[in-house]
Amino acid sequence: MANSEITSDFIHLLRKFGHDMRVPLNTLISTSDMLVQGAYDALTPKQEKAATRLQRNSYRLLAILDDFVTYIKASEGELDISLKSFDIKEKLESWATPMKPILDSKNISLIIETTESAPMIVSDENLLKRIIQALLWNATSFTESGEIWVSAEYFPDSKWLIHIKDTGTGIPSQDLPHLFEPFWRGEARPQVPTAGAGLGLPLARVLAQVLKGEVKLEKTSSSGTHFCVELAVQPQTNL
Repeated sequence: MANSEITSDFIHLLRKFGHDMRVPLNTLISTSDMLVQGAYDALTPKQEKAATRLQRNSYRLLAILDDFVTYIKASEGELDISLKSFDIKEKLESWATPMKPILDSKNISLIIETTESAPMIVSDENLLKRIIQALLWNATSFTESGEIWVSAEYFPDSKWLIHIKDTGTGIPSQDLPHLFEPFWRGEARPQVPTAGAGLGLPLARVLAQVLKGEVKLEKTSSSGTHFCVELAVQPQTNL
């Protein structure tokens, strides 16, 4: 009982910490935005570089905080779910947009496919977006050349499978037992501007579980990695 109470108190403190952190972070973000936009007069090239760095890292801190708080809420079953129907291929293309400049700079092809004649998917759009983007950022971070495939398969009255495959160098065997541990980042460090706190894959898995689904590592080798999101088919809705 004592351990349960400690855990509950600790989680309460984490929530309060997350809430209290947002006020100074939002102040940093708004101030850096105004600096970059020239609200305090024109900046010298060195000042602009410093202000841009401040702006970028302020947004990064906010992303880490948001992932952290969402992970805690999801783990404790405190996330609300809002189901609605939407076109999964259209959303997959939209959700991949933030990665495209980096993929282009690496000459990595992004291929998005869906089962022909698949119906609208019913899910929580925001939660599914965060799952897919976490997996896409992971693929983008550790792929230096080749291709990334995203495909959605529909099995009538059964399930959806969303596959994310890449042609990266794969996940080291020593990292596999820790893959979904919060804050585990392994030896390799991504060289792209993700939040970088080691919450991407753990957050994707716990959010999938909130949606009564799962995120699985299907395969990894020196020729690439394959993750799969499995979701049960939900009744169609017009919401």
